[in-house]
Amino acid sequence: MRMGKLKRYVAVFVGVFLSVGYPKAYSSVVPTFNLPFKGEASGGNLILAKTRNRNVAYVSVQTSTGESAESVAQRLADTINAHHAEQNFRGGHYDPHWLWVGGYQVSASGSNLILPGTPENYITSGTEMGLGIPKPPMFLSCSYDKGKNEVALQWINPPDRYDFILVEGYWNDFDEQVTRLLPRESNTFRIERNKIPVDVNDLEFRVISLSDNIPSNAAAIHVSGGGHCQEETYGIPFTGGVAPNWATWSTAEKPDTAAFEQGEKYTNLRQSYNPARTLSTKPFYQVVKTPPSGAAHGVYRKFLSLTPGHTYRIIACISTLEMDSVKGDWAFSLHGTHNGAERKDLTIQQLSGLAALPDGRRGPQAGRIAYYHRGKTTKANHEIVFSGDKAASEVEDASHITLPADANTITVWVRFTCSDTNGKVGFSGIKLEDITASGNVKSPEQIMLEEHQEEAGFLTGIERMLRKESP
Repeated sequence: MRMGKLKRYVAVFVGVFLSVGYPKAYSSVVPTFNLPFKGEASGGNLILAKTRNRNVAYVSVQTSTGESAESVAQRLADTINAHHAEQNFRGGHYDPHWLWVGGYQVSASGSNLILPGTPENYITSGTEMGLGIPKPPMFLSCSYDKGKNEVALQWINPPDRYDFILVEGYWNDFDEQVTRLLPRESNTFRIERNKIPVDVNDLEFRVISLSDNIPSNAAAIHVSGGGHCQEETYGIPFTGGVAPNWATWSTAEKPDTAAFEQGEKYTNLRQSYNPARTLSTKPFYQVVKTPPSGAAHGVYRKFLSLTPGHTYRIIACISTLEMDSVKGDWAFSLHGTHNGAERKDLTIQQLSGLAALPDGRRGPQAGRIAYYHRGKTTKANHEIVFSGDKAASEVEDASHITLPADANTITVWVRFTCSDTNGKVGFSGIKLEDITASGNVKSPEQIMLEEHQEEAGFLTGIERMLRKESP
């Protein structure tokens, strides 16, 4: 039965993908597929997005608890068509809710949303957890294996029911790609370097789980620096309020899932496309709100299949948002460490600073990369921080992470404690750079200048467009 389903998937992909992947115009007959929502909605924000481009185009509807799949499919179709009608009316200005070029009208048949293309053209995300939508893969990691001359991916599969794993790789500004449908047990993928006709400085990978033609959200990673830098530079909406590749942790007996949500940085700047080439220009960021009383919580992610013995630098983008107005005690910190020879997940006690890390360091400062508290904030700005910065971490032994000869995994996490129920902080993701292999390590000053210039250029483009459109 599974082999038969695999053959059906392959037939759809081969027969439709090459001609429809991202069409410039639609003829009267458009190859389509059915996205078959199932059962009832849990209640939340349901997002349907296109997979192409660093920042994905997307539409969303707010579902209600117990709403039928038929109702959701029809409302989503109506929402997509309305956005496209508005886009055509506006004369072609960029809109992140415009999914394709041309006049194709989406329709719904029962619980099926009838879309142009194939399942690999789309992802689903948001806070809606029902309707048969599978959970996404996690902790996607990528590196260049110089010895084998291969680009290697590894990830952790979701615990949910799903049928297959889809791997997509893009280069040349998303003009070229590789697509592979893998058996559900797969958690690695390798592509020979000679099959990628560009330098390993601008690659994008997405990994998606599929269940009965319903795609999950994407685990994503951008690769630069000759294959030695892994970057979370992309604009993909969150699942369940948590950024792609990340998971929540908490010391509370009953964790507060509502304390994690998607923040949006450029809410009023929709008139220009932002390719999110840096952490500073990502459109979405992780919001972490005050944990339950007396508890600590945050988010974490692992980087897999790293090179033993190599030293890695962590670069991150952090904001304390409006914490200057909070009068009570609070602390917000970024940490990183290797997972030891056994590669076990860190425990809640280790993430919270109550138990020694695998490298032997102890206390709340163990593994600290950056540290904010009452009296030291980002002034609502988004700041770039680096491992090895003693001033930022307020730790004398602050350093990059060097893997022992028997370890190949690094865990990075943020920790937030706060006594004010109104407290919240922001985190835009990280870059992990193999500075042993890269050979040409940029200074923190160079990186911060690049981040500043990229965001300044983006905002200048917005200003020019607004001036041009003003009467």
